[in-house]
Amino acid sequence: MSVKIDISPAKVQVKIDNVWKNGLEKLSTEILADCNEYCKEDTGMLILSSFIHSQLEKGLLIWQTPYARRQYYEIRTAHKHPNPKASWKWCEVAKRHHKERWVRLAQKIVEEQK
Repeated sequence: MSVKIDISPAKVQVKIDNVWKNGLEKLSTEILADCNEYCKEDTGMLILSSFIHSQLEKGLLIWQTPYARRQYYEIRTAHKHPNPKASWKWCEVAKRHHKERWVRLAQKIVEEQK
């Protein structure tokens, strides 16, 4: 008895792309919320811009104000009012605190799609 196995790389790639496409928005939403937990906040426009400009279905988290880049990379201090967790490089801070949970969520999303 012989067994023939035919693996189509194109079909495998389509399945992988579909799994990731279906779960990426959910994962991105969670990561955005966690990043905004540490985002600098004065008037609230910086955080609001992330909800307006991010492309969650593509995994793109975007803070888009005239001062966003400078606040993220250059200004190392942050007012602690109204956000006591505010920090420069807020996404890196969020990653340090939440990366393991993000990995578990990504694994769960992939498992649910099987």
